Amino acid sequence: MSKLYVIGVGNGNYYDLTLRTINILNDVDLIYCDEKIFGSFNKQFNKEKIIGNKYNETSARCNNAIKSALCGKNVAILGSGDTGIYGIASIILERTFEYMDKIDVEIVPGITYAISGAALLGSPLTQDFAVVTLSHNLADKGKLVNKLESLAVSDLNIVFYSICNPTIQNLVIARNILLKYRSPKTIIGITTAINCPNQEVILSTLEELPFEKVNSYSTLFVGNEKTKVLNRKIMVTPLL
Repeated sequence: MSKLYVIGVGNGNYYDLTLRTINILNDVDLIYCDEKIFGSFNKQFNKEKIIGNKYNETSARCNNAIKSALCGKNVAILGSGDTGIYGIASIILERTFEYMDKIDVEIVPGITYAISGAALLGSPLTQDFAVVTLSHNLADKGKLVNKLESLAVSDLNIVFYSICNPTIQNLVIARNILLKYRSPKTIIGITTAINCPNQEVILSTLEELPFEKVNSYSTLFVGNEKTKVLNRKIMVTPLL
């Protein structure tokens, strides 16, 4: 039985991969990934077995990885962050369900942006938090408003993914709803292009959220009523 590994590679930085992931990628026959990950990894692994596809070909990339596994190859397909969080793990599992006697699918976790971003900011997620996507492709507008209303009242810390995908329209909606229930001085943090040369870390408040600073590589962290800033550069939600 062939293996199909579904691997989260975090921000695509080789040095942030787990040892387990590195061992798997050195051992498999083929690696499927997008162009960004291909550019990061083709010097670290045997580039002859890495197949890079365009960013918008996720469905085709999943299908090709499955076909290769059905042909007897041991295959890895890579996704940014963790593939089980707004990623390709569910796609692969749904499409391989009927081939369970031929393909052994294994999900290998990666460092999601909520974790890597929080580490850059300090410790903003020490207490309960929620993760919400603002992607226009994944966020149903009606349900999104209801979710945001509930979260705003709850005082949970919130991590927002895809805050500029493809526009900041949903981000504006989210901020306006939060301001109905939370202090305008609520601490927020924004991380962009984590561990890349153009990495940026911003601390601000809900009322002064710098929309002009966010892009498709940004993640937004919204604190709760106890979240504070230490030494003007560290975002902390106290544990006690």
